[in-house]
Amino acid sequence: MSLLQVVALAVLALPALGALALAIGALRIPRRAIRVIGPGVVWAAFICVMNLFLDSLAHSQSHDFSYWTWIRSGDFQLSFNLLVDRLSIFMCLVITGVGGLIVTYAVGYMEHETDGSYARFFAYMDLFVLSMLVLVLAGNFLFLIVGWAGVGLSSYLLIGFYYWRNSAVVAARKAFVMNVIGDIGLILAAFAIFLTYHAVNFAGVFQRLGGRDSFTLELIAFLLLVGGIAKSAQLPLHTWLPDAMEGPTPVSALIHAATMVTAGVYLVGRMHPIYDVALYAHGTVAVIGAASALFAATVALVQTDIKRVLAYSTMSQIGYMFLGVGVGAYAAAFFHLLSHAFFKALLFMSAGNVIHAMHDEQDMRRFGGLWRQLRPTSIAFLIGSLSLVGIIPLVGFFSKELILGDAFSKPGGSGFPQLMWLVGFATAILTGFYTGRMWWLAFWGPPSPDRAVLEPHEAPRVMLWPVLILAGCTVLGGLLQTSALGSQGPKSIEEFLSPAVGRLGWEANPLELLATAATLLLGAGAFWLARYFYVEKRFSPWSLRFPGAQQVLEHKYYFDEAYNAVFVRGMDTLARGGERLLENPIFDGSVDGVGTGAEAAAGGLSLTQTGFFRNYAFVFVAGVVVAGGLLLIRLAT
Repeated sequence: MSLLQVVALAVLALPALGALALAIGALRIPRRAIRVIGPGVVWAAFICVMNLFLDSLAHSQSHDFSYWTWIRSGDFQLSFNLLVDRLSIFMCLVITGVGGLIVTYAVGYMEHETDGSYARFFAYMDLFVLSMLVLVLAGNFLFLIVGWAGVGLSSYLLIGFYYWRNSAVVAARKAFVMNVIGDIGLILAAFAIFLTYHAVNFAGVFQRLGGRDSFTLELIAFLLLVGGIAKSAQLPLHTWLPDAMEGPTPVSALIHAATMVTAGVYLVGRMHPIYDVALYAHGTVAVIGAASALFAATVALVQTDIKRVLAYSTMSQIGYMFLGVGVGAYAAAFFHLLSHAFFKALLFMSAGNVIHAMHDEQDMRRFGGLWRQLRPTSIAFLIGSLSLVGIIPLVGFFSKELILGDAFSKPGGSGFPQLMWLVGFATAILTGFYTGRMWWLAFWGPPSPDRAVLEPHEAPRVMLWPVLILAGCTVLGGLLQTSALGSQGPKSIEEFLSPAVGRLGWEANPLELLATAATLLLGAGAFWLARYFYVEKRFSPWSLRFPGAQQVLEHKYYFDEAYNAVFVRGMDTLARGGERLLENPIFDGSVDGVGTGAEAAAGGLSLTQTGFFRNYAFVFVAGVVVAGGLLLIRLAT
């Protein structure tokens, strides 16, 4: 076994050992040891990934490491294999790097928990990181499904961490059910791939694809997409994501920035040989991404919970990534995935500092004036907000510019890419306005009279340093696209990822920069305009002008109500009918009938137990007489 093979396996082994140790010794491990083990194993995995990264800079070829045979049946063989290429290394850097900062931040944020809950939380977090690493390193569909299901389980445990709150339990259950729908799609796709191509390894499947589209290939691509949209909270399987805010804030940061919601983007990017051939499914990816981006941006306009604004922002930005992979700009989408990990983790953790200081208050209308009282956190939140909008020179500008520019430049007789760009254009303006609304309401202006804490305190250093590091990454991250990653290596994210996802198949349109600059400039203007609505109050809130639209947005286009009416109430009605027509009369009735019959028989037999010896003697003699009579008849015949 080579050194690289050992290092790749250690990337998985370290968080696995951390989760196992914390789970087994939750009540016995000292708190100071939990503070080291929880984030420590993630940082150790990050060091291992850095070794793989440095090797990939020198050698762009991918490695398919097989460790042992998992299944052998006839001529079919399935190994436990890890695919270590530039795409999986890129994803592992995001998971362990940004994830390590989030888990470190959680050391301070969860300090108030009891020892058992404290260890349980970090065991779940390490399990979450492990599951995502399995997902992105898997070299075949079986272990992809294992990691996929592990991410769903981990999110269920963490969203419902406060299990004594009914809202948290309901949110966790909702996330689990929605993700199981996606799991079914992924499993069915894997079955269809095995039946069609007689292989489950990625390399073997991709070699057998050919270049011709077919109904079977489109079906496989659409089933894979079902898994992707459920895990990444895209329309119509998105309703679990806002409710996931019931978990602790570090959980929200980990789900939104470094793990769960990026899984769908990774899946489409990893399966790009399939989507490059399955054109209808590929176009659908772009449509779902654009629609989800616009949908979430409109809903974010009316949210008052600061974490829910960020949740819908995540859904919108993941929509941009789906738009990118949907038009074939894979590298641009993955650069935005990295960019989003920086500024979204920064925003969630900064919001966590505010919530921590405001005694768990999350309604941003009850904040105000925090710029003067929580200056480091306020600056960090402002940097993340401006990056979300796409203000130059922050990393969000460069990554969003790539996606919008590639969509604008892609040739297409029907104008489909340009239509997707137009949706992205509108979304960018809405993003500027709802982000500005969040910033001005929470941090500027006079303190709200309903504020829970008049003199809030800044977060401790263990919570502040990860935020400041992410702020630095958000400011300097654009250099990854404009400068060399190594003296002899790739000069940009696109060049680094090209061996894994291919190169862009078209040249940039000269108008691309103008169109993108205008888009992001309007977003910046919308950010500033929000000040006049919510701080200066020079304009009436738009909800007074469009009360019907306000109501629709507050109800999130009635998706939850529709699902409750069609599925939840429908299943409840079906269950009640089954209980009335089948459960009670047949299943329970048959069991109860056996018991009633046995009871009646026992009652009848009990009448023979009189307690008088003469009765028993009479029965005994009568039995002897009957038996003797039968014996004589037998002998006579």
